[in-house]
Amino acid sequence: MVILKALTFNYELINWHKNIVTKAMTFLSINHYQALWLAFTKGIILGILITFFLSCNKQSKNSIIHQIVEQEYVLIRDVSTLQASNDPISNHIDSILSGLINTSIISTGQIGLDLNGNEFSDLYFEIIDLNPLNPNGLPTHFDSLAARAGSSTVQFLDNSTWHYADALEINSVIDQNHHWSSNSVVLGTFLNGGQFNGNGNRYLGIRIPNGNDYNYGWIKIYCSNHNDTLRILEYAYNDAVNNSILAGETE
Repeated sequence: MVILKALTFNYELINWHKNIVTKAMTFLSINHYQALWLAFTKGIILGILITFFLSCNKQSKNSIIHQIVEQEYVLIRDVSTLQASNDPISNHIDSILSGLINTSIISTGQIGLDLNGNEFSDLYFEIIDLNPLNPNGLPTHFDSLAARAGSSTVQFLDNSTWHYADALEINSVIDQNHHWSSNSVVLGTFLNGGQFNGNGNRYLGIRIPNGNDYNYGWIKIYCSNHNDTLRILEYAYNDAVNNSILAGETE
């Protein structure tokens, strides 16, 4: 009984298709040979379109690039301790104090981070003493240090719109539906002005220009309560352009 119903359905479907084709041939004033070529061409075009959309779907799948960094930057303020240290940051500051570098601004210098392995820094981190930037001085109970990140290309997730980057929690969605800042953003400063200082490990949202598109990613950061220690722990970004990524997502 089931087989008979299936055969009946197929017969009716064939007749329906035959009537449609006959009406189309009459409307277009074409013969059977021309209709055959038209069907053949339609099949090729349909095949190309299916292949194209399958290819686009394949390319849009997430491909997460993940890298462990584990770098710590500490701005030492005690001169004797600083002069006894031999790490690059201490040597940089010691050179300033000794007059070998002509600047009055004490900082760690800009510590670059290469995200895509092309041996060029895509962004940088820095701890800086704000006292020289404030001629009238800061109140003694203020922390005079500030931690910041910057780049000439990479943008930072900054819903404050005032260059105070968001300190994201794990699994926060990072995509185009946020405000993005260029140049530099504050991670931590006096009066808890930044969102990272004293809040443990948090995630800095980033997006990397890729032609007219973006690759979205995150950097896991620890910033101490007094902004004198900055740890860059790891980062990841989605290699599929314009696709979102979750803070902490690695695969």
